[in-house]
Amino acid sequence: MEKNQFWAALKSGEFASMVKESSKGKQLFSPKDVFNVMKPIFAEKDDVESMYCVFLNTKNRVIAIEKMFEGTINHSIVYPREIIKLIILLKATAVILIHNHPTGDPEPSNDDKKITMKVGISLWSMDVKLHDHIIVGDSYHSMADSGYIQKINTRMKEILFA
Repeated sequence: MEKNQFWAALKSGEFASMVKESSKGKQLFSPKDVFNVMKPIFAEKDDVESMYCVFLNTKNRVIAIEKMFEGTINHSIVYPREIIKLIILLKATAVILIHNHPTGDPEPSNDDKKITMKVGISLWSMDVKLHDHIIVGDSYHSMADSGYIQKINTRMKEILFA
């Protein structure tokens, strides 16, 4: 495959659908694994923020990777209820949030942290685990690795089991 054909296929979404399909049933062991799977998917439309969810079963195997929301170059609105609808439909027991920063800087904004908290609380109420929220740019940022997911879990335990 020539270089131009490769980039055309990458931008067309052809690779994105292949990656999504071939990921079903696989286990993702680390944020880097998730980044490696998702990076080509974000190449399809890299000039706007898009939020995807990886839905997992009880064995942490991929049930589906779905684009949930799309926004502008620096903002995307996320509705937890839409994520919950798919969790119920797919019978998922865990979720990984992933979104891109078209600027290439993967550091989370305050809004990124707020929506992670909001989704995390929503999932907690359903006994569904939020494993991570990964931000993809030139590299990636894992909110699990940075301790933010644990902070959400600790706060929820304090509220529910006080």
